[in-house]
Amino acid sequence: MIWLVCIVLAAGAIGFTLYVRERDIPPLPTENPELRHLERRRQILYDNLKDLQFEYHQGKLSDEDYQSLKSGFLGDLAGIMDAIERLETAPARSGKQQPAEGKTKVKAKPEHPASPPAGANVCPACQAENPPGHRFCGKCGKGLTP
Repeated sequence: MIWLVCIVLAAGAIGFTLYVRERDIPPLPTENPELRHLERRRQILYDNLKDLQFEYHQGKLSDEDYQSLKSGFLGDLAGIMDAIERLETAPARSGKQQPAEGKTKVKAKPEHPASPPAGANVCPACQAENPPGHRFCGKCGKGLTP
């Protein structure tokens, strides 16, 4: 008799555990194709930077070429990371997402300009100037303080 009670309780516990109602399953998050595209571009830029550094250490690039290409990649990377952050922080309930600015070109800034333009962000790590609205440095990739 005790065995029968144990078997019924075990079967009940297993059945209750395995019984999944459709309304209890959370909906799958909808994936944003623009965000996925920007994350792919970010990964490609990381790979390009890694390859660039490898070729520089192998002696295939001069210092000027390396610095020029690196600053271009980091500028593009800063714009993409800024666009990704804007998409991730966009309000989900409004139904509209803010347009990404990943396709904008970031122009190289001179090393030591006379005075920073109004509204320019200065990187606390490398002291480089960045356009207003950017959240990451175009030279070193560090986060900019608001």
